[in-house]
Amino acid sequence: FRTIEEERGRGSAFPAPENTEGWMQMGKTMGEKAFREHVSWVMFLLSILVIWAHSYNAELFSGGVPVTEGIWLTVHRIQDFLSTALGLTAVPGFFMLSAYLFFRGFSWEKLPAKWKSRVRSVAVPYLAWNLFYYLGYVLATRIPAVRLLVGKPPVPFGWAELLAAVLHYQYAPVFWYLYQLMILVLLSPVLYWIIKNRTRGLVFLAAVMAAVHFHLDTMHPNTDALLYYSFGIFMAVHGRELAEASYGKGRILAGAGNLFLAAVCFWQMGKPGADVLWIVMFRFFLPISIWLLFDSGRAGKTRPWMRQSLFLYGIHFILVRVFNKAGALVLGRVLDGTAMAVLAVVWFLLLPAAVVASSYAAARILARYVPAVWRIFSGGRSLD
Repeated sequence: FRTIEEERGRGSAFPAPENTEGWMQMGKTMGEKAFREHVSWVMFLLSILVIWAHSYNAELFSGGVPVTEGIWLTVHRIQDFLSTALGLTAVPGFFMLSAYLFFRGFSWEKLPAKWKSRVRSVAVPYLAWNLFYYLGYVLATRIPAVRLLVGKPPVPFGWAELLAAVLHYQYAPVFWYLYQLMILVLLSPVLYWIIKNRTRGLVFLAAVMAAVHFHLDTMHPNTDALLYYSFGIFMAVHGRELAEASYGKGRILAGAGNLFLAAVCFWQMGKPGADVLWIVMFRFFLPISIWLLFDSGRAGKTRPWMRQSLFLYGIHFILVRVFNKAGALVLGRVLDGTAMAVLAVVWFLLLPAAVVASSYAAARILARYVPAVWRIFSGGRSLD
């Protein structure tokens, strides 16, 4: 769908539901601490997918050889599957999680406080990161040695360009997600009123799916983003027993069912002239299956470097571009042919590790020496 295709960032405890007649009853639910750990794990896994979404390097590493022939076609197919097919399912997962956390244990009295917290955790980082990217491009495109890596002509510097950059993510395209999220957060009271009634909510979700099918893009917010976010609300209001079920047979079966549906959608969306709804639903079912199938209890406690959250989302695009362009430039001088093709795949697969490590080093430096700057760019989040 339009915005997704264009993309090539410890809350309060609430008691577990006690209703024994719930329509999605799954038995025992996670404790609050286990739930928070599960959220951290899934956010980290989705962050890895986001990094892969922007790590495609076949054309850079091929040195001008078309990626539609020979070994480079294989490289292209591997990277395209991981970046475009799997990688672009991450942001839909972020939308669902954001909505779920906003409306988990929601009441109208909590709305002002939740809006206030989202100003700090979403709006302020959005403005700060866009300003950072813009000023970075202004500076980088005026330094000859750096301009070679950036690959852009000198970026104009002025108030009009500054406003376009800060308000409309002109130089930081990855922040279309936060832009859409801010709109959805503002619409939250209306969406909650619609979805609070289960029947009305199901009808609404069906109507949004129909809008996707008929290409009725609402733009602000985008229709696919509205679908993902609205489903997160629906699960927070009506499906907590399933969403927070302890790891066991019931959750595994539900996760396997979602994975099967994702596979069906993936198969259908690969056909010529496939309905865009197949693409959107693939990106709908896969993050849900990750949430249900991943056993965070067995995986253990998340480490601080896994909890970079929005900061990693913000900085990863810069790091990916620098690593890919520098790697292609330097290694292309000593390697070619099959060796370069193999290295392109290995480089692609290892980029998440390099990006996470570099991001964490930068995060630690900021958190220790300029904590005020860290709070702005991380949205007030903590690494510990």
